[in-house]
Amino acid sequence: MKIQNRISKSGTTLVLVFILYILMNMTACSAPQVVSRTGNDMPPLDQLRDKIAYLVDDPNLFNAQVGVYIESLESDETVFARNEHKLFISASNMKIFTTATALLKFGPNFRYKTGVYHSQNVSDGILHGDLIIRGSGDPSLASRFSASGDSRAFFYQWADSLKSKGISQIDGDIIGDASYFQAEPLGYGWQWDDEPFWYSAQISALTFNDNCIDVTVLAGAQPGEPPVVRFSPPTSYFTVDNSAVTTTADSIRTLFLTRPRLENKLLVRNQIPLNKPKYSESISVEQPALFFIHVLREVMEESGIKVRGNLRTVHTVGEINYTGTSQLFTHVSPPLSEIITAVCKRSQNLYAEQLLITIAAEYGDNATAAEGVRVVKSTLYGMGVAENEFVMHDGSGLSRMNLISPNTVGQLLRYMARHRDFQYFYDSLPIAGVDGTLRRRMEMTPAQGKVRAKTGYVSFARNLSGYVQSADGETFIFSILVNNYLHPTPAINLLQDRLCILLANFKR
Repeated sequence: MKIQNRISKSGTTLVLVFILYILMNMTACSAPQVVSRTGNDMPPLDQLRDKIAYLVDDPNLFNAQVGVYIESLESDETVFARNEHKLFISASNMKIFTTATALLKFGPNFRYKTGVYHSQNVSDGILHGDLIIRGSGDPSLASRFSASGDSRAFFYQWADSLKSKGISQIDGDIIGDASYFQAEPLGYGWQWDDEPFWYSAQISALTFNDNCIDVTVLAGAQPGEPPVVRFSPPTSYFTVDNSAVTTTADSIRTLFLTRPRLENKLLVRNQIPLNKPKYSESISVEQPALFFIHVLREVMEESGIKVRGNLRTVHTVGEINYTGTSQLFTHVSPPLSEIITAVCKRSQNLYAEQLLITIAAEYGDNATAAEGVRVVKSTLYGMGVAENEFVMHDGSGLSRMNLISPNTVGQLLRYMARHRDFQYFYDSLPIAGVDGTLRRRMEMTPAQGKVRAKTGYVSFARNLSGYVQSADGETFIFSILVNNYLHPTPAINLLQDRLCILLANFKR
């Protein structure tokens, strides 16, 4: 999910937005006190519809595009619909289409496999020839899947496996075979100024640490000193150009981190106040397959395995003939059910893109994003989704070229709710007031713990779609898409939250 703002705004604007958010959130902490325009002698469902319409008709949204679709799963009844066939920028709501298709095609127990091969014999502790890492698109070689929280833990395990086979030296090269994917490293329609940041990490069949360097910046010991910059994983793959300074404790932090295009160099600029909390950011890397084997070699050498050759990456299918190689071992990922949970809970763009290309590799004619999109569309059309209500260009929703309708989202949610693997899909979604991107929304309201939904955000587009349990146990599917708004985004969040609270409170 794209980070909303990286440019410092005036203090006045931030204070006003914060006050607005607090005041609206105070109201949202209980059932919304919505004034009915037709009285309370109506049937409960009609009252609910009236209250929803009252919120959706907020005059502050007069110049925005608002689409809503709400349906009861029990009765198949449309509870409310507004602009349900209109097209909206999907933002990260696109992820539920990608993860649903992956679940339908592969099943919840699918696992990625990364093979480790050697090209010649092993004798006297020496691996003669090359060590080859054959990637399959596994996104899980990352800290979130490591028990220790260190993404290098997987490589330390690999080094131990090599040493257990008596290998203490590699005479040849370490080769990273990323040819399983033929996709471009960036998605169609992605913005150039997003490239340095984690949510725009490059796509590769060899992926490590989310294809990012995790950066922590701490103030120096006294004003005038440069701040301290630390990397995780610690590696020489990235260099640092640090011209930032530590300033007095009462100053404002204007620290800015970025990476020049096509370079693996971190730029640290502006100022960080003394005695203020550390600043953290994840910066994407160029050539992720090379990053993968670079850190692998560092870990091998740290573990006592000498590497005498060079580092090479392969991106062309068939360039390596595996007929003359031997497999040393295979690394197996967690099951797909855990990977789609990482996609949706945190709104992890890279993982969604990896899934899309994997779908293309396994069910399409080639391993490209366009072919993955074709397979997803074919799957959706089989559900009854209209071709003119769904436009897809990437797996994550980062591209502003993606378009969906509330009706299309509703069709997907309904289909998945009746599928045998629904529980895995349902469990992957953030829970209101509990975890993921909804952890701080709808807290201490009737909707807390009763809403499972996917958020979505790019500039001027804020979406929320999923499931909600009513007060008497009825399940509703909903999609609330808001585009082209000038109202503060926290106010759009509150509109969506209040609609969810209405549904969570509803009794027939």
